[in-house]
Amino acid sequence: MNSFAATFFIALASVAVQVAHATPLDSLAGGQTGRIEFNSITPTSVWTYVRRNTTDTTHVTVYGDLLLPKNPSGKVPALVLSHGSSGVSPFAYEVWAARMNAAGVAVFIVDSFKPRGIGESVHDQGVLSPAANVADALNGLRVLATHPAVDAARIYHIGFSRGGTAAFYTAWPMYQAPVDTGGARFAGHIPVYPGMCNIRYRADAGVRATAPIFIAAADRALEDWGDSAVCERYARELAASGQPVTYKEYPGTYHSWDGRGKFAYYQDATTGKPCDMELQMINVPGGGLGRNARDLKTGRTLDTIPEWSAAVKACTANARLRAGGNEAQSDALVRDVLNFMKVAQ
Repeated sequence: MNSFAATFFIALASVAVQVAHATPLDSLAGGQTGRIEFNSITPTSVWTYVRRNTTDTTHVTVYGDLLLPKNPSGKVPALVLSHGSSGVSPFAYEVWAARMNAAGVAVFIVDSFKPRGIGESVHDQGVLSPAANVADALNGLRVLATHPAVDAARIYHIGFSRGGTAAFYTAWPMYQAPVDTGGARFAGHIPVYPGMCNIRYRADAGVRATAPIFIAAADRALEDWGDSAVCERYARELAASGQPVTYKEYPGTYHSWDGRGKFAYYQDATTGKPCDMELQMINVPGGGLGRNARDLKTGRTLDTIPEWSAAVKACTANARLRAGGNEAQSDALVRDVLNFMKVAQ
């Protein structure tokens, strides 16, 4: 653990004792930092979420760790960070908070798992709907936009793997609508080795993403958790239709390359790489599955939610999946994110 992370964790430990039973905050007008608790929701599925069917949706208090640059000059840009299937990883602090803070960017690391009593979703993505990660990020935006040191017009959403799915979904009006952010919108979206490419719950029919999207993908020859070739095809399709989407693949990288960690295998981890499915979501209550639901690998049209769910189950697998860091490409990704945010380095 580097000195930045060590100092932060020591400080956070003392703060955590004080805020363990704190009231969730709707405003950071007092300039609060460290552990921030705020209100969010736990939807049961992406369908109930976008259709605002709250019958089975519960309210929940989640939290994030807010780290500001030292001695900022005026209001600073910020990143809301959504974690992957392993939960909040040390590199959220050791790489992203450290490097972004040094460049003058605030980082709000949102934890969607621990407040809900979840350890990880590596082996079972069904333990929490991705819609919950979306709701947490948007509610985090809502609260962060009130901070006097943060430029509310320059808050970006970055996410990794499962969190990359959330960082992609928050770009679309249909996924934004269920959360009242008080008018705040993300200035850009950065899905990193995202999980949404092989099973696509699309919301782009007739609308544009509200901000640019930069998809950062692992090397297609080394990425086990998803299919980077499918991700590139999807990004190119969206860009060709006029959506503000760009794609970059980082040669020689495995999943989680930005963490700089050693190469490792995850045993019996869930992957959707064998899948190639999509549908267009609709936000009409009782609207069934959605529009144009297809399994592109089999050529089959899917008409109901049970049919869709069965097809997803049939193509997903649990396998021995690779992950590992790449320091040079981690540095490249940090530079690319800062360039995307137009932050001077």
